[in-house]
Amino acid sequence: MNLISQHIEYLIRYNDCVIVPGWGAFIAQYQPASLVNNQLTPPSRGIAFNPSLTHDDGILASSIVRQTGIGYDVAIKKISDEVNSLRHQLDASGEVALPKVGLFTRNNEGTMLFEPFNTSSFIAPFYGLPLVKVTPMLTQARLEAESESSNNGKKDTIYIPIRRSWTRIAASIALILGLGFTLSTPIINDQANQASMISTPVQPKVELINNSNNTPFVLNVPSTSSDSVVVDTLQRKQYQAVMAYYKQREEQRKARQEAMQKQLEELKKQQEEKAIAQKENIQKNTISQQAIQQSNTKSNTQLKISETDQFCVVIASLTSRAQAQKFIASTGNHNLRILEKDGKFRVYAATGSTYNEAYSIARNNGLLTRYNGTWVCRK
Repeated sequence: MNLISQHIEYLIRYNDCVIVPGWGAFIAQYQPASLVNNQLTPPSRGIAFNPSLTHDDGILASSIVRQTGIGYDVAIKKISDEVNSLRHQLDASGEVALPKVGLFTRNNEGTMLFEPFNTSSFIAPFYGLPLVKVTPMLTQARLEAESESSNNGKKDTIYIPIRRSWTRIAASIALILGLGFTLSTPIINDQANQASMISTPVQPKVELINNSNNTPFVLNVPSTSSDSVVVDTLQRKQYQAVMAYYKQREEQRKARQEAMQKQLEELKKQQEEKAIAQKENIQKNTISQQAIQQSNTKSNTQLKISETDQFCVVIASLTSRAQAQKFIASTGNHNLRILEKDGKFRVYAATGSTYNEAYSIARNNGLLTRYNGTWVCRK
C-alpha cells in the first residue's frame, strides 16, 4: 500500500487522472476562483475516485519502474499484490486508508466510498487560502462621501475655505455691480407691490473643472474662509495609479530593448574580431607556407648532386625500390636520388667529393634537422 500510495500522491500533482489497475481511478477536479456575494473564493483542487475505471494505462507502473529500476512486468505484479491486499483489508474491516491520499469505506449497500485527506500534497498549492471580502468601488466612494457630509453638516452644503483677500475683492465687485444696477433701473412707487430687498437664498452650485494637465480637480465654489482646498476624487487616484503603472512598464520595456541592443552590438563586435583574427591567422599560415616552400626551393637549388662524387647525403634507407620511390613522391622533391647498396635502397639528397664536403652541404642546407637520421654514405 505504501508503494502505490506514494506514487499516486506524486502523479496526481501533475496529472488529471491516475488509474490503479483493478482498483479504480483518482481524478483531479480544479475549481477556479469565484466572486459570490462580495466574497472572493480562492481556487481549489479536489480529488474524486471512480471505481469503474480499472483498465491499465501504464502511468502507475511506469512511475514505479523509473524509481525502483525493476522490470515493467514486476511492477505490474507488485501493483496487483497491493490491490489484493487493499481489497482484503476493506472486506475485513470495512475501511482502508492510503497514506497521504485518502480513506476508503463501504456503505450499507456495499458501494465503495472515498474521502480525500485535506492535508494531501496534491492540494498544497491552494491549501490555506482564505476567503476575501471585497467592496465595490462605487459603494465605497458613496459611503465615504456620505460620512464626510454627515461630519461637516447638511448633505447639500459644502464648506470650502478661501483667502480673505479674495472675499474682500469679490464683495467690492458685487457692491459696484449692485449700485450700477440700482441707479440704472427706474423705480415704480407702488405701495401695494413695493419691491422687497429680501431675496431667497440660493444654494451654491458645485462644478468640477477638469484640467488637461496633471493638476487635481478643484471645486469652483466661493467661500469666506482663509485657505483654499484641493479636492482629489477616487477615480482620479485610480487613473493616476494606472498611468504610473503603464509608464513604469514602458520604461522597463525601453531598458530591456536597450540592453538587448547592447548585447547584439557586443556579439557583432566579437564576431568581427573573431573573423579578423581568423583572417590574420590564414594570412600568417600562407606566408609561413610560402616561406617554407621558398626555403625548400632555395635549398634544393643549392644542393649538389653529381654522379662522379664518392659520398652522398642519405636521408632515408628502405628495403625496396618501390618504398624508396613512394618516399620521394611524399616529399615532393623530385631531385632526390636512389642508391642501391648492400641490399638497401638509400634515398640521398646531395653528394660531395669528400666526406667533409658532403656533411657540410647537409648541415648548411638544414638536411640534418629536416630529416631524422640523415647521414653521409660512401657510394
